[in-house]
Amino acid sequence: MRPAHLFQIRPYRPSDLDAAAEAANAACRQAYAFFGYNHPVSVTRTRLGEALAEGQRCFVPEVSGVVVGILTLQPAFIDKLFIAPHWQGSGIGSACLDFAKSLHPAGLELNCAQQNYGACRLYERHGFIAVTHLIFEPIGIGDIVYRWPGH
Repeated sequence: MRPAHLFQIRPYRPSDLDAAAEAANAACRQAYAFFGYNHPVSVTRTRLGEALAEGQRCFVPEVSGVVVGILTLQPAFIDKLFIAPHWQGSGIGSACLDFAKSLHPAGLELNCAQQNYGACRLYERHGFIAVTHLIFEPIGIGDIVYRWPGH
């Protein structure tokens, strides 16, 4: 975490949608550049809305009052964890994983694009173990299923 910034992870509020979508879209553009990700923010906004409509628990990491990412959870499954690129490497992703683990101490699972090397390293540093590999259709990219076995 950068010094002198107040940080918290809090429940998502409807007023967070635009900022969370902007952060997630920027993170996706960086993480998925290898296959030409160029979706507009409106697509990310729609996907976040769908996650909420499905009943996912949504949280936002916030730094000094600014939403810098999104964390969505289905029961014991991290569906989305995106941190704005300029905040990556500052401990926010780690804090979000620790937060998710505290909510699901019996274990968690998530999927990650195998070419998203930074995220794969993050998950592995936090005790997530690759349990299988999938091909994500229709674009044919490899996905790793990670599992954290719990405490």
